[in-house]
Order: sequence, then C-alpha cells, then structure tokens
Amino acid sequence: MADIDEAVIHMPSQDASAHIDTDLSDETQDFRMLNSISFLTDGSQQSLPKRGEKDFEPNPTLFQADILSASRQAMHNALSYPRLHHPKTQVVGIYSPNGPIPLRSAQKLDTITEESEPSKPAGTDIGVHPDSCVYVPAPKGQYFKSIGQADRWNRVWLLPEEALYLLERGTLDIRWPCSEVGCADDEGTDDSGIPMSLQAAYAAFMGRSGLTSERYSVYTGLRRLGYTIIRAPGWHDAEEGAETSESQQIALQKPQGLGLGIAGVFRQLLQWLYKPGSATTALGPVVGLGIHRSYDDIYQKLSIIPWYDPTASPSSPAPTTPPYRVVFHIYKPSTPFKKSAPPSPDFRLAVVNARTHTTIPTSAQLGALLESTPLDPPVGEKMSRQLYQRLRYGYRNVILAVVDEGVVSYLRIADSAFGKEKLYKQQNTKGNKGPWRPRPKGR
Repeated sequence: MADIDEAVIHMPSQDASAHIDTDLSDETQDFRMLNSISFLTDGSQQSLPKRGEKDFEPNPTLFQADILSASRQAMHNALSYPRLHHPKTQVVGIYSPNGPIPLRSAQKLDTITEESEPSKPAGTDIGVHPDSCVYVPAPKGQYFKSIGQADRWNRVWLLPEEALYLLERGTLDIRWPCSEVGCADDEGTDDSGIPMSLQAAYAAFMGRSGLTSERYSVYTGLRRLGYTIIRAPGWHDAEEGAETSESQQIALQKPQGLGLGIAGVFRQLLQWLYKPGSATTALGPVVGLGIHRSYDDIYQKLSIIPWYDPTASPSSPAPTTPPYRVVFHIYKPSTPFKKSAPPSPDFRLAVVNARTHTTIPTSAQLGALLESTPLDPPVGEKMSRQLYQRLRYGYRNVILAVVDEGVVSYLRIADSAFGKEKLYKQQNTKGNKGPWRPRPKGR
C-alpha cells in the first residue's frame, strides 16, 4: 500500500482545475535531455533534443527535488562545455585599454618627429573612432562588413559593444595586451597569448565610453535579428547630439505690397472677391463678406484656430536631454550598407532605462527629440491614397527602446500633421459594391 500511495503522489493530478494555462518559458525547464548529448566526441547528432515532460504541480516528496537538481546539473554541464575556435576560422583581437594606438614602428617615428605638436584625441590620427578599444590584426568573416573601422595598417578597431557582442557569440577571441599582464614583448606585437574571459570582458567594456547594460541589451537584440546598428552623434550624454535637417526648408515670401493708383485698387478688389483672406471674428460673421465660388473657400475661412505644421523649420530647436536623445542608427537587413559612407538610417532609436526614469516624458522632451531628427514626410503611392497611414507615419519619427531589467519594449513616436489633411478637399469614394442593380423579383 505504501508503494501505491507514493506512486499516486508522484503522478500529476487529474483535476481539471489544476491544469491552468501556464507559459512554459516562465517555468524551470527539464534539461536532463542534455546528458544524452556527447559534446566532445559525437559529431553525428544533427538535431536538438526535445523537451521532456513537465509536472504541473508540486508534491511533498523529494522526487521532484531530485529531478530539478539533475536538470540544473545537466544545464551547468552544458554551459561549462569549452567553446573552441578552429585554427582556420579563428579571429584574434587584442585589447587596447588606452584607446586606438598606431603600430609600434609608426609610434616610434611619431614620437621622434612630432614631439612639439599638441596632443590630439585618441583615434583621430589613424582614422578610427576614439572610443575603440579592441583591434583585430587579421579580420575575417562576414561580420566585419558592418562592424568596426579599419585604420591605415588594415587593422579593424571595434567599439566596446561590438567587441563584447562578437566575444559573447564566440566569433572573436580577445587577448590581453602585454602591457596589462607584464609579459615580455619579443616579437614586437601586443598579443600576450592570454585570452580574455567573458566575465573580464564585461568588467572591462561595460561602462566604458557611455556603454550601459540597457544600450548593450538593445544592441545585441537588434544584431541577432539581422539589423545593422551604429552609434548616432548623440551617443554621449554630455554632448548635444541634435542632427541637422537633410533638406533646407524654403520660406515662402509674401508679396510686399501693390502699386498705387487705380490699377492697384482694382487688383485688391479682385483679390478680395476671388481669393478671400483670413476671417475676422471680432466683427461680422465668421465666414465674412464676399463672393464664394466653392465650399473650399468657406471651409478655409472657418479654420480660424492655428494648427501645428511640422514642415516649418523651428527658429531655435530646443536642446535634447538624456535619455531622450538618439543614440543608435538602425538599418534594415535589406538596406545596402557601406561602412565608409553609411546611408540615411531606416530608424532612429533612443534608449530609456525604465528603473531610473519612471515617468512619461513631457511634451517638451518629446518635441526636442523629434526636432533633432531630419524631416521624413510620408511619400509614395500608398501614402498618398491612405489618410490614416500618413497620420501614423508622421513627418518625423523616433523609436524609444524602454528597457526594464533586460526586457526591451519598443515604442514609436511620430510627429503627425492633422491640420495639413484637408478633409473637405478629398473626394467621396464609393465602396466596392459596384453599380446599383435592381432587386430580382420572385421567391
């Protein structure tokens, strides 16, 4: 009887109320199937193992505790498997804690010939970003088509987020420099031969040159989805990263005045009759006096409330405030990208930490953020036919990446122009029901 009772306790309940819809991703998974994989010797297994069965309720025995312990141990064994680099495809990068530096031979010549010159920002003399901290002497692979910057000696320099991303996915092997470990540099290279662990890379790169965990989470998430992502001019919080508009706005100039005499008076009279101006609501009717040839003139006079025009260039754009500032330029996987001449980005993104900024951004903050982006009006055949698509797209748009403890939510903020959509000028479109047909008689 005791064995039967224990077996009953171990089996899941048959009660319908106990089987509640549960998201399996929120529960502890059974990783014991990883024990059946031979990581080191068996190379014939081409498919991933399936998940095991899962109990939906706890019981007072140690049966489930043993299962969880074995599952955790299997997970730790799988994570402790050493990741190896094939000698033919191995890419080695060297950490440079002081930023971009020239080659040893070129550096010696610079110290001899340019001792009297003032110091310049790191990286400006060799043509790479001054925040770069890892260089790859012999780059290989498709990732370097959109990552890194090459200097005069064909070394590719990586930013902290780029180096950490490649190291995390196992594409790059970062080595400590000889200056950090104190080894002898006999061959004239900075490679000490000591690899940098992932924990050491997080400690060295995270927090360097404005890189935060929130920005890195957004960067890695979009990179894994196939997007090309680069830094925007507003990356550093201490600098103003407002962008200038790509196309200058042309101010429409009004006529200064009319000539004196009978011709000028007659021209003013015709303009008052056929081109009615703004209505005066202080005295008389709102529509005003005059001859109205169409309903458009009447509706135009009824629009007495000024509306916002996003195409008008502001007199003095307000400065943006962190974190409501564009920090990433994003390109779709289908967009042709060239590192030497990046095209106009498909998306502009700002990263917000939900834990430190718990309130909704104000209208002034969003307005300054939108004004820092260039004008991007809704154009195209589809946009010209659909009103709601034009309003949703807007004339300026920014994506807010709100990060809450690693969970990223993307919000699109657009600057729409409701006043530019004249509903009275749109033609009434009939439905797709076809012409009128008489109802058949009978039945």
